[in-house]
Amino acid sequence: MEQVWVDDWEEALFLWNEMERCQEIARQLQELEREAPTPALREEVRQMKQQVEAIRRVFERQVSSSA
Repeated sequence: MEQVWVDDWEEALFLWNEMERCQEIARQLQELEREAPTPALREEVRQMKQQVEAIRRVFERQVSSSA
């Protein structure tokens, strides 16, 4: 029984770290978007941010469902 709890804890910790990593990537993309020299490049960066946010939400749902 204790092993199951440890596995759940490790999975939750992994997911939490991945969510934080996604947030950091989104911050970096925000900076790139501000510095992008063309509208087309800014749009591409915005799309990348949306994809990272979607991934973060998946991790968030997994954390919620494992709680």
